[in-house]
Amino acid sequence: MSARGGGRGFDPRVWLLALGTFAIGTDAFVVSGILPALADDLGVGLDVAGQVVSAYALTYALGAPFLAALTARLARERVVLGALGLFVLANALCALAPSYGFLIAARVLAGVAAALYTPTAYALAASLARPERRGAALAAVALGLTASTVLGVPLGALIGHALNWHATFWMVVVLSALAAGVLAARPPRAAPDTRPAGLASRFAPLARPRVLLALLPSLIWCTGNFTSYTYLGAALAGRYAPGVVAGLFLVYGLGGLVGSQLGGRLADRFGATGPILACLCVGVANQLLLGVTGTHPVGAGAALLVWSFCGWATFAPQQSRLLAIAPNDGPVVIALNNATIYLGSALGAGLGGLLIGAGTPATGLHWATAGLLAAALAVVRAGRIG
Repeated sequence: MSARGGGRGFDPRVWLLALGTFAIGTDAFVVSGILPALADDLGVGLDVAGQVVSAYALTYALGAPFLAALTARLARERVVLGALGLFVLANALCALAPSYGFLIAARVLAGVAAALYTPTAYALAASLARPERRGAALAAVALGLTASTVLGVPLGALIGHALNWHATFWMVVVLSALAAGVLAARPPRAAPDTRPAGLASRFAPLARPRVLLALLPSLIWCTGNFTSYTYLGAALAGRYAPGVVAGLFLVYGLGGLVGSQLGGRLADRFGATGPILACLCVGVANQLLLGVTGTHPVGAGAALLVWSFCGWATFAPQQSRLLAIAPNDGPVVIALNNATIYLGSALGAGLGGLLIGAGTPATGLHWATAGLLAAALAVVRAGRIG
């Protein structure tokens, strides 16, 4: 078997990289499930506790392009191992955090590690695949993120309720250490990148109005989704028992898993923009109805399934849309889109916190989400291509 997997088209060790994205995805999404307990234990309001998400996401968004440039000449397998080692340390500090300020600092460190690992893992996977199978290799790594919403987040929420929120971060430490151990035992290796990797080349597409207009919807819809998702655990905990809350997070994860796998196929068949418009239309309607559907476990499960499906199903079409607009800057615009997603996550957590601080209940944040998804829909239509 060749280094690129013979008939498979990519090195099977690409799947090992998904272990790291599983740990990172669990860490990124599980905070919603433990946020009420974290706020109570640290003696801060729910709105303030939500900034734990903002600190992590904002660090990732701002740090990823700079870190990619700084590490471009290093062996990628060493970068992913070093990043996972740093991630283990950061989450151990989160688990041991004695105060809110300490936890914020630890989340910033975790954001740095995630910003190092995830883009490098994608680049490493692409380099270990034949050109016609790079999409499949990237999907294999991305599967770790979506699988984390199905398995890691519900499990972390249950552990947090049964023990405490510190134990949830210890779970992430174990997952990260396991991923690091497996990758150290069977490291996927690729030739070093010899292309120019300066910051100027990475941010050059931002000078083009069409690229900016294409990136803007990602920022808006991620801000909208995370305005509610960050505080979803608190909203559900006010209505349902812990076991039901964990089950609803599982349903949410299943929707994302299916959406992430179907999004690319929908884009291949119907073009990039059509599936995005459809998902945003359904997403707006779903959020508007959430005040009614969310009052019963079955209705809440259906709403969360649709919410997650529509959110994750836009990921691959949006990437295809960006590649159609800037075909000569593919890796750069994809990296910028990932940074935009995390920036939207940070802004959404901050906006949700502001609304809660102003008196909006966690169960009422869906109105803001619906409005922002509608705004993203308008922007996509204005810049329609593909």
